[in-house]
Amino acid sequence: MDAVRLTVEPEGEVVEVPRGTSLFHAARELGINITSDCGGHGECGKCFVRLRSEPNEPTAVDRRMLAKDRLDMGTRLSCRYLLQTDTVVYIPPGKRRQNRYA
Repeated sequence: MDAVRLTVEPEGEVVEVPRGTSLFHAARELGINITSDCGGHGECGKCFVRLRSEPNEPTAVDRRMLAKDRLDMGTRLSCRYLLQTDTVVYIPPGKRRQNRYA
């Protein structure tokens, strides 16, 4: 398996997932459900997180859903963010949710 590591702060928990896995789904592997009303399909814009490591270029969906200043600070939609390299992300408690779409 061509794997990458995702480190989630503030816990410092780490998971290895196949390269190309969305950050949204990788976080679920750690039991961290990121807020989302659309179930991670890029339609609601609620699953944004802040990358601590160098972020990938924003996707077209990121650009449509997030303001430029947020993109410049490393904010991305977790459902559209495909892990290509080892990544560190901050997911604040307010972005975590326990619901049927999480």
